Amino acid sequence: MSSIKDCKICKSKKLIFIKKFNKKILGENLFGLEKKKTYERKLYKCHCGHYYNIHKFSKFLKEVYKKNYSNYSHSDIEKKFNKILSLKNKSSNLKRINFIKMRINNKNEILDVGSGMGIFPYTLKKKGYSVDCIESDKNMCNFLKKKKLKLVSQNLLKIKNLKKKYDLITFNKILEHFELNKIKKILINYKKLLKPDGKIYIEVPDSLASKKGIDRQEFYFEHYNIFSKKSLKILLQDLDFKINYLKSIYEINKKFTLRALISL
Repeated sequence: MSSIKDCKICKSKKLIFIKKFNKKILGENLFGLEKKKTYERKLYKCHCGHYYNIHKFSKFLKEVYKKNYSNYSHSDIEKKFNKILSLKNKSSNLKRINFIKMRINNKNEILDVGSGMGIFPYTLKKKGYSVDCIESDKNMCNFLKKKKLKLVSQNLLKIKNLKKKYDLITFNKILEHFELNKIKKILINYKKLLKPDGKIYIEVPDSLASKKGIDRQEFYFEHYNIFSKKSLKILLQDLDFKINYLKSIYEINKKFTLRALISL
């Protein structure tokens, strides 16, 4: 198994080895990996608070996200979709929507990246926003179309053909599923799709979750990077973004999350 010697964000060479996992943790979804390969990963932490999941399953996960992520994550997409909508004010999605409403005019155009089953863009559309979606999972793409959401791409890494500019681009629990070099490329590329006064909205797992233990969803193996407030700030500033908002939040669903709003 590969390892990591220095922090790719703050450049520190004082990474701390936290734990080696030889089996999945309670509740963790391995997306069929357990049937094909031996599960093994290492968790490291930097003094800047950032955690790294190190393993050799990047090709496997890439195929999962493209072909059958939904098959392993949602037995019934429609049922899950309706259940979340029914939560109303007890939903993390509604808190997210309210945050957007307070800062973004509903005449603005939004691009939601990694839309999944589309709860977030669907609700935004109901609030009067014009929303385009990007999603790779085939089942999810079909479901988005069923909900009359506009799908502009099925590959979030290849967006050269997108000519439209947006007031807001959203990454809701998406970036952590990529290795750091890919995260940088993604943010740099999507920056080109922003209008001059446009903004990018980001949610990623917060490493403060470690206070409750590392056997939590925030640290599942598909999350290559678990950010701290400090590490996310360093990354965004290094990419020449202005940070308009950056805060740790504890969601209704008991997830520790970093919420950020950035601009050019």
